[in-house]
Amino acid sequence: MKKLFAVILTIFLSINLFSQVDERDYSDESGGFGCIMTSFRLLDGQLAVFSGGGGGFIVKDMRIGVFFNGLTNSFSKNDTSNISYKLGCSYGGIWLGYPLWKDNQTHLIADMKFSIGNTRLINTSLLQIDNGMFFGFTPSIGVEYAASEILMFCAGLEYHYSLFTSDPDYYTRSSFSSPGIYLSVKLGMF
Repeated sequence: MKKLFAVILTIFLSINLFSQVDERDYSDESGGFGCIMTSFRLLDGQLAVFSGGGGGFIVKDMRIGVFFNGLTNSFSKNDTSNISYKLGCSYGGIWLGYPLWKDNQTHLIADMKFSIGNTRLINTSLLQIDNGMFFGFTPSIGVEYAASEILMFCAGLEYHYSLFTSDPDYYTRSSFSSPGIYLSVKLGMF
């Protein structure tokens, strides 16, 4: 009888100990994501469209990743001998983000992107001139909508700052710094 009592007591204590662990205690507070993004802002007084993508990890709600953007529409300038130069611009770097009130289906997201980039001029003979390297940072605030557990849509406001190491040809340094709006689609484990 003592052995049966000891076995029942052991089972009862074991059940009580395991029942103290909630499912939320095992929830993973990390994940990952991938993103397609498009930015609309001014470049030299005209509408510029930058598109690209990025991805990263989520650690306790903090999003840490990398991104890449490139100029998709055409900009051109002529020199004194009437040779046309098309502008190319691309940049990429580190992407940090944090959602505010993320438990709501629609919530705010604050991002900061630190980048390094390059502008190039390509003439009609397809000769490329390295126009200038720049460092940039882009603070932004947006509204994110969780369509499902793995799909999010985001739209927001941003300001891209470009800090050139030397003056670019045919453009001013301030031509590449301007406010804009962005749209993105994110897939991942949020």
